[in-house]
Amino acid sequence: MALVRQRLLNHGLTMETRHSYSSPDQFQKQGRSQTPGGPPLPTGLELGNSISESAMDSLAESLENDSTSVAHVIYHYAGLLFGSLSPGFKSDKLLVDKNAETNSYDPVKIPVKNDTLKKQIYDLAFSTLKYQALLEEILLDSGYYSYDMIPDENHQPIMVILCNMMQRHFVKRRQMGLESTIPYIQEIEEDLNKHLVRLNAALARNRIKFQARSIEHLLPVKVREREECGVQLPTYAWINQLRISVPEAVDALREEGYSRVSSIERLHDDGFLQDENCSDVVAFPAGSRERLEETDLVKGGHLIIQDKVCCLGPHSVTPLISEGDDVIHVGVGSGLTTAHLATLTDSFNSTVYGFGVRDNEQLEELQERASHYGITNLKYIPENFLEVQHTDPRLKNVKAVLVTPPDSRSGLLNPVEFIMKEGEDLSILKEMSQESFDTEKINSLVVDQMDLLKHAMKFPKVQVVVYATLSILEEENESVVTKAVEYTNLRTPGTKNPYKIIAPTVPLSPKDLECHPATSRFLKIAPSSSTGGCFVAVVSRQDQAMSASDILARAAAKGLYSLSAEGGDLLEGETVDEAVERKMKRKSPRNKQKSIQKLIRSSKSSHAAEAGHGHHANRKATSPTRKPVKKTKPVRTASTMFAHHFERREHMSEPKLKLQPYGVPLTKVALIRRTSKVDIIPPHKETMDHPKPFI
Repeated sequence: MALVRQRLLNHGLTMETRHSYSSPDQFQKQGRSQTPGGPPLPTGLELGNSISESAMDSLAESLENDSTSVAHVIYHYAGLLFGSLSPGFKSDKLLVDKNAETNSYDPVKIPVKNDTLKKQIYDLAFSTLKYQALLEEILLDSGYYSYDMIPDENHQPIMVILCNMMQRHFVKRRQMGLESTIPYIQEIEEDLNKHLVRLNAALARNRIKFQARSIEHLLPVKVREREECGVQLPTYAWINQLRISVPEAVDALREEGYSRVSSIERLHDDGFLQDENCSDVVAFPAGSRERLEETDLVKGGHLIIQDKVCCLGPHSVTPLISEGDDVIHVGVGSGLTTAHLATLTDSFNSTVYGFGVRDNEQLEELQERASHYGITNLKYIPENFLEVQHTDPRLKNVKAVLVTPPDSRSGLLNPVEFIMKEGEDLSILKEMSQESFDTEKINSLVVDQMDLLKHAMKFPKVQVVVYATLSILEEENESVVTKAVEYTNLRTPGTKNPYKIIAPTVPLSPKDLECHPATSRFLKIAPSSSTGGCFVAVVSRQDQAMSASDILARAAAKGLYSLSAEGGDLLEGETVDEAVERKMKRKSPRNKQKSIQKLIRSSKSSHAAEAGHGHHANRKATSPTRKPVKKTKPVRTASTMFAHHFERREHMSEPKLKLQPYGVPLTKVALIRRTSKVDIIPPHKETMDHPKPFI
């Protein structure tokens, strides 16, 4: 009994005796429910109330005998969630009580801790939202609701129970052994069971009317297409390289019984695929989450389950930072994206600062998760990012900002899975259950997105800002980025460091290049059966000036400039930075500027050759018609940092897994020009059509 009582506590169930049960939030004072073959059981489940000893013992006994005894709990909480998210009646045949009070339940505070039970509640509430119009029509067509009836407070549980019956093809639910019941749920369920035949006939008439092969074909077109893609969507996870290397993770997966496949079309029950865009991301077949969660890799924090679209933001930042550059992440959410960014930048000796923590409770959870993953270069700042000063000494070394703002999540395919993993607001279930999105909500989100992006670009030392959303709406993506860049550049007239939108920095495969031409300034992915929809934009400060010592010190650290003790460059106990400063003091201003420019030119040509730019780079370097270099301040741009990144990626995975820039043959990558732009020659120009829009 003690073990079952603990299981009950783990479910997060709460009980108390109420004075009546005329509505979902009221129960009988002395009510008892006689279950088949068992003694009377206590009544009532309510949010946030304490559990009496007798109620705990009786419900624990029923859980011990029958694991399905929580069905009424699912109906109760799913009804509350549906009632708080429902936009109102969709059928104009149902009368509305103008004097009815608005439901005040907060859907976020459903006190259920067991993930399996919580997911069942979310799934049932979401299904009821999707089929709301059909369910209301069934209630009217069957005669269960009269046409002059005003639905009362029991309408929400009626809807969720009817939806569950429809999913079971109106087969009566079996009650095995002792089962605890909630009186008002029990009464509604029994009443609906009396009308099973008429309810089923009403559904059949609707299918005939709309010539629907299944109930899924009665859904709105866009909702049904999202549903069909979501069923096939693979399960993605990223490898925590602080715990295990990519080759070691591949070997560990094989020991777990998985086999590596060459394409996502060949994924099977025991297969996995290493992603082409993100070298530390692996894909598994749809529906394999539960099996993965039982592996030692996931339990030990070596493999973190997260959708691929959430991984593109961190992978867009890492090519653009250098040794010692700190990074800000705005919008930590569940902390998984922030943790991924921290693992990717750990080898750069970078510190990641996370903004967007809701409260102290969430802060403790985030810190505990970071510790479990072995992350030490991550600091959460509970302050509002918009209130942080640009001269804050804590952020003096920040050179990059990743902004993942709240958005409509219109690119999601499995919103329930996303909520379970990312801890998102349940209100997205309402949006995803409809064909169109709330215009007023989108406008409000756009204002917040603009404020965050503009504030990120005001930091004086920030050289690159990455803006990533899970939206496919242009007003949240291209429009926000374009307007924010124009606003920032106009607010600083005559500046030497204007911001500019540059090409995506995530390596793209030849297949990706067919959908993303070389001239594309954004990375846009439409929802499909292989991935959800997302948007990534990279904004770079084009002419960021650096001190001479900073350039030479970084060059020496990369092996492009010789500073050694054997050669007499380093004095005893002297660091590289100190040696650079000492050497620079010996040079005249004119000679100093010439040496810096010479170093920058050699750095670019060296990296062009090392990155595999081939004869294009050599031909450019030896061209007799080359224009003389202007005597301007040295530059350090995001594009040159992108070239440097592929050399450093050797530390992140073994050489055989290293991706070439943009994932195309070396002969297809053009020279990184002095204008700091990357020109990509597509493999087949005739195939570079824009992708067809989703839905």
